[in-house]
Amino acid sequence: AWMTARRLQFDANCMMVTAAFGALLLGEFDEAASVAFLFSISELLEARATVKARDALGAIVSLRPDYANMVDSKTGGVVIVPAAKVPVGSLVSVRTGDKVPADGVVHEGTSAVDESSITGEARPVDKRAGDEVTAGSINVGSTQLVVRTTATVGDSTLSRLIQLVEEAQANRSETEKLVDSFARKYTPIVLLVAFFLCTVPWVFGEEVGRYWALNGLIIVVIACPCALTISTPVTYSAGLAATAQRGIIIKGGSRLEALGNVKTVVLDKTGTITNGTFSLLRLDVIGNSITRSRLLELLAIMEGPSSHPLSATLVSAAKTAGVAISDDTTVKEHTILKGEGVTAIVKQGSESSRVYVGNERLFKRLGMFDLPEESINSANQWSNEGGTVGFIGIEEVGIVGTFCVADTVREEAHDVVSTLMAGGIEVVMLTGDGEGAAQAVGREIGLAKGNIHSR
Repeated sequence: AWMTARRLQFDANCMMVTAAFGALLLGEFDEAASVAFLFSISELLEARATVKARDALGAIVSLRPDYANMVDSKTGGVVIVPAAKVPVGSLVSVRTGDKVPADGVVHEGTSAVDESSITGEARPVDKRAGDEVTAGSINVGSTQLVVRTTATVGDSTLSRLIQLVEEAQANRSETEKLVDSFARKYTPIVLLVAFFLCTVPWVFGEEVGRYWALNGLIIVVIACPCALTISTPVTYSAGLAATAQRGIIIKGGSRLEALGNVKTVVLDKTGTITNGTFSLLRLDVIGNSITRSRLLELLAIMEGPSSHPLSATLVSAAKTAGVAISDDTTVKEHTILKGEGVTAIVKQGSESSRVYVGNERLFKRLGMFDLPEESINSANQWSNEGGTVGFIGIEEVGIVGTFCVADTVREEAHDVVSTLMAGGIEVVMLTGDGEGAAQAVGREIGLAKGNIHSR
């Protein structure tokens, strides 16, 4: 309070000290003790909230490793150096359990990397030569990775994340500005009123003066805007740091405040509401132009370069069946067709053909959706049972196979949707899958039919 008064300012601390000393001068020792005790409790609660916000930011900062295992280009040995001194283009060794010191590209090795501290995605991501890795992510696989850095520690994604959180905490919302503006105008008025109550009534006698002086001090206490001026910035700081820990960057209190006005939340199905972990349930060959093993091989060829969760399932199914891609196979013009599937030219030996893998919408657009009635009925049944149905076709041949994969709903999905809906927020689910699969997942998490939008 003394330091604030020396700056010719008058904040909550000054008001509480004034009230306490005034009560002592009037002989109201119980009131003076109560004011000091209750304000101390409020200061303790404020300090705890501030510490939590600081700890949350500290947890993000701690993701940045202090040291790096840099590979000596001449000897091939590993030298431990401060992470901040690793230059761009260096090779660093990231052993199992180690953190990636700086953004880079995998130079050697194949392993699983936990990026949950950066992206919020709990599932480890497989990384191999040529894949990008982010500073702060952890090698949780069983193999060492050698990473060529593409940025310094100061320019890494993690450092930018920390900077964004710090800037967000400094970015004041309209509510914070309003509270500060209100406190600056309101506090002098309260003090002026209290001053007159504590001085003028003494003219009418000691008893009247004591009565109104006590009321003036009470006004100083109860009219103090400290609850507003203290709680607002602490709340925003704690919220911004806590969300950053979960991989969500909110650029300032104003954006955090805007979330309170959200009326509708739109969620993707695959990988958001569901786990994104598929299993192949059915695979049917259509016609006699291709064998089942060749069908699995084509699926593995087409889905190998794709990052969609469904792709890994089809590649894994081919490996499980013992199907290997022949050495003379090459893939050209591999293209992802958003919301529909993938296409590429597959050359094997002297033969090449354009292959498509995707949903019903893709093949209807191409004019290739010409299936036997039995296959259409099977696909509809799989879809109604909650599976994701796909097709594989060859240009100038037509659809040669159908498959069905199924995903599982995240355990917390129903509770999250229920919580949002209980708060008066409308939840909408979007998916490129068929209506049957979409409705099955929507029913499981408690969505109304009108809030489920499929292809």
